[in-house]
Amino acid sequence: MKRTSICLFLAAGMLMLSGCSNPFAPKKHTPEGNGGGPPAPDATTPEILMDNLHRAMRERDKDLYESLLDPDFWFTETDCQGDLILANGFEEEIAIMGGSRDESQPGVFDIFRTFEFDFTLIRRSIELGADYPEAYEGDPDGHPDEDWEVFRGRVEMLLLESSNEGFKVDQTMTYKLRLTDAGVWKIIRWIDDPLAGDCDTGKPVADFTSWGGLKQSIR
Repeated sequence: MKRTSICLFLAAGMLMLSGCSNPFAPKKHTPEGNGGGPPAPDATTPEILMDNLHRAMRERDKDLYESLLDPDFWFTETDCQGDLILANGFEEEIAIMGGSRDESQPGVFDIFRTFEFDFTLIRRSIELGADYPEAYEGDPDGHPDEDWEVFRGRVEMLLLESSNEGFKVDQTMTYKLRLTDAGVWKIIRWIDDPLAGDCDTGKPVADFTSWGGLKQSIR
């Protein structure tokens, strides 16, 4: 993707953020770069995996982020009319977030120097394998032999390239986790709800960027 298109998208984001800052709001902790602390623990529980997701996003840690995703990972987001905004698999997710493997194109973690990420749990559930048979051969949502952990909640992000230039994301997201043969949990599905808005027109009512829309501008 050309740098100019990224800059145009950032300019739009800057307009959304200007005038929204609150000097009295509590300051959020935003780690700089890859934190120099101890390595993240293996995700032997779903809770550890979600903790590691927070760390990977906040520290913009490409290697940690990649380690959290299942090879069959799939991301989807639709608008409030049900039209697809973005769908991508494992390799494209790595390229969008961490940049191309040959380092010729930057990713989200390269472009934004501040990355705040907060997930607030709304509901936790289990998708029983018996309830999700394969509707057809290769059905990505069928997992008859596995039970998946599901975390659904509100995600708030603040991404800044430099002072007051960037984006806010406030969206309901669902993460589906599976236990691998190695005994660690991986994210296999990331599903974004549409932004709240007028579904007759497809226009969101709030000045927020959708996560899928932001990713699409960088892919």
